[in-house]
Amino acid sequence: MLANFLKRSLGRQINTNCLSVYRLASSSSSSKEIKDALDIEANLFENSSIQHEPVNTRETLRKHNAGKSRASRGGDGGKAPMKTVPTAGVPRVPQPSQRIAPQITPSTVIRDKDLDLEFVRLNLQDPLLSTLMITVRSRKRRDKNRQIIIEGRRLIREALSCGLKMQTLIFSQKEQLALLREEVALAQQKTQTKIYKVPQHDLKTWSTLVTPPGVMGIFERPSSRGLETAKTTPTSSSLPITVVCDNIREPNNLGSIIRTCAALPCHQVVVIHGSCDPWESKALRGGCGGQFRLPIRDDIAWDDLALTIPPETADNCHVYIAENNLEKLAEHTAIEYADMPAAPNGHQILIIGGESHGVSSEAYSFMNLVGQNKGKCVYIPLAEGTDSLNVASALTLLLFELRRKLKQT
Repeated sequence: MLANFLKRSLGRQINTNCLSVYRLASSSSSSKEIKDALDIEANLFENSSIQHEPVNTRETLRKHNAGKSRASRGGDGGKAPMKTVPTAGVPRVPQPSQRIAPQITPSTVIRDKDLDLEFVRLNLQDPLLSTLMITVRSRKRRDKNRQIIIEGRRLIREALSCGLKMQTLIFSQKEQLALLREEVALAQQKTQTKIYKVPQHDLKTWSTLVTPPGVMGIFERPSSRGLETAKTTPTSSSLPITVVCDNIREPNNLGSIIRTCAALPCHQVVVIHGSCDPWESKALRGGCGGQFRLPIRDDIAWDDLALTIPPETADNCHVYIAENNLEKLAEHTAIEYADMPAAPNGHQILIIGGESHGVSSEAYSFMNLVGQNKGKCVYIPLAEGTDSLNVASALTLLLFELRRKLKQT
């Protein structure tokens, strides 16, 4: 009985101690959780001002490789080795020395038996084509090398018939080359013309047309030879008329002017500095081959204009300015275009300006050099409400009226 009493007393003592221990553990656990929560909240406030930057892959790999090299050497002076950054998921960037150069397939030389022509087939995006096009599309390099680029079968045939030297021919379809076979074969035999066959995609990339004609030609510019020929042995069929283009900013208009002058034909065309390039692709298309049949002096300053006039007719020059501005007509001697006098033994200088900018003040200063008797403004009567004509249309009326007067006298 005593033993049962002691057993029950000892059990109560053990349960009481266990409950005390459980309470003590619960209280310490709660305080620890509270402390951890306060630490987390403090860290959040501290890290809120930190600016996170994107990881530089190259810099990360460099530090990683540096850490591996130091670890392989056993550390630096007993210091703990640098902790390496895990590179899982980071793409490996090859070093410059490890990069593999792209393999360029060599071009193929083809001898076509059907066309009896030899050409080189270039691959897609061949650097040779890029070099040729960049050079000829840049006006500075084009002027330095005395080159022009012509697009289309008709213009290429026109240039070859006028005796221009073709340096390079580029085509994408054999059918286009077949239509020029005889002219191209003769040019390749005489001037060693280089012929390249390129993918249609590349030709479309470098073409200035929405629908590429499929063939391009790089020619030697004819102005030098044309000017020398006109200066030493002028053709008897050309009329003593020089057309001066001032402030012509639209290539299509300039091409149309040159086309009209070639149809007359005039003695020469002078393009004043500030106008567009007469050898640009749009101007060549607008000229329809006129640039190949007429001496052209481009990028001429007003101070040098007198030097372009034939010396044998320099003392008998008539200067006309095409003008429809009523205010300027009131300030200078003006006549209707039908009343223009013509000097068959002299030289006629016709100055025409752009539709937007008109004729510059330097043109009037040049006209005043010959005096009021030989320097006049010319206008074309128009219906009420019509300000002006297209510059090429107005020039056509003036030139053919001058030609009629010269033919009569």
